[in-house]
Amino acid sequence: MDNTSESRLLLPITGVNNYKHYLDLDLDYLERRAGDPIGVENVDNSSKEEESPADSLDRVKVIFLGAPGVGKSSIIRQFVWSEFYEEYRPTERRETFYPSVVHADRLYELKITDLPTIPYFPVSTHLEWTDFRYYGLRSATAYVLVFDLSNQDTFQYIRTLREQIYEARDMRGVPLLVVGNKQDKLSGVVASGTRYRDIVNLVRKHWRCSYVECSARFNCRVVQVFRELMKSIQAVEGTSTPTPAASHQPLRSHSHESRDKCVLL
Repeated sequence: MDNTSESRLLLPITGVNNYKHYLDLDLDYLERRAGDPIGVENVDNSSKEEESPADSLDRVKVIFLGAPGVGKSSIIRQFVWSEFYEEYRPTERRETFYPSVVHADRLYELKITDLPTIPYFPVSTHLEWTDFRYYGLRSATAYVLVFDLSNQDTFQYIRTLREQIYEARDMRGVPLLVVGNKQDKLSGVVASGTRYRDIVNLVRKHWRCSYVECSARFNCRVVQVFRELMKSIQAVEGTSTPTPAASHQPLRSHSHESRDKCVLL
């Protein structure tokens, strides 16, 4: 990150373990085109997907998938709105979020889709139309597969789902990111266990995809999830550039009514 940027603030915050971190806020990136909302679209499963004004823009379509209760929605809401619900609220219908991010000096418009748990990934457009209409499962730019680190049985769900995705569509040029959520509940015993090591090795060495552990509850490494996602997308585009080591989590508004927001990764 360029230290000569003219409009920059340096703000201290307290992290999960009371460590002090510093956030870079580049004010130049907070201005976006007027009238382009950053928010969430609630859509009933049976309703038709409607184009928002932002749909005419160049967009990266990201779909979050995982077993019930792993924290897919919590990760998204923590990133977009800096909020976390202590009470579990199952996702009952499709929700679409529209944040903007800047990574490696490039502006991206994200369309993040949070879905109810799907029993399987459709192997054809016919099955997608009949069982998962308007979910956009087979046309995603990238997938984020989430499991619960404190309940490693949930990994089997995304393992099966990944196999179905690769059987259903050509995944060349389609990044897939695996996220282990609820890092705050990962005990030392589990973390030192064989099964945990096998999961990490499988994802990193055999699947050869990016892997991030985070805690949506404490907003720990949530931004790293999206940073790794954008790095994977840029690598596919052939435009990946080194990210400065001093680049930490950006400051984000806590208000749902805040518009014209852009996250600097």
